[in-house]
Amino acid sequence: MPANNAPPSQIVVYPFAVDTSDVQLNSGILQRAYRSMSDANVGAQQEQIAHESAENVCLQIVTKLSQKGYQAICQKRGIAPGSGNIMVVEGEFTNIDEGNRLRRLVIGLGAGASKLDTDVYLYQPNGEGGLSQLMAFNTHAESGKMPGAGITGPAGAAAGGAAAVATLGANVAMGGAKTYTSSTNFLGDKTAEQIVDQIMKYYQQQGWAQQASL
Repeated sequence: MPANNAPPSQIVVYPFAVDTSDVQLNSGILQRAYRSMSDANVGAQQEQIAHESAENVCLQIVTKLSQKGYQAICQKRGIAPGSGNIMVVEGEFTNIDEGNRLRRLVIGLGAGASKLDTDVYLYQPNGEGGLSQLMAFNTHAESGKMPGAGITGPAGAAAGGAAAVATLGANVAMGGAKTYTSSTNFLGDKTAEQIVDQIMKYYQQQGWAQQASL
């Protein structure tokens, strides 16, 4: 149950945790036990991709909420969310897999699919100096159903021939097909959509939806 019957005046979103150092930054603020996270097998490139994805998801959530009339900000980890009637959106990546971009581009429909899974938590100040959890949910996004260029590309492209791949790349560029600098951008956008949908459903359940957009 929310600590305040009125709709939050602001939604504060944190970039999601991707490793144990991120968990430590916000653990004192949120006073919650995170899933045990291991950094043993995380390379520098994977870590960079994960942190970029966390920032992207945070900004996408705020952008989508703002477009719907909600007051939202992306807050740097380690900074207290503030007091008053606010909602805090916090979470962690439980699985991030960038997949094989070239294989996905050429073959499509699942080959080299990327995946992004998150655990998400909504909080609200409880008036006692702490935060009460409103709800928890998880999201799953994957690029496996994105059509590959090989579906509409030249004959032989799906076979992976070098010449076919080069021709295919030129055709995609000339056709103005929408591409992503990283597959995780696509996953981040889909993840943000799911999170915003859940937030809006919660607002509707509390009877806040119409009040929040005024």
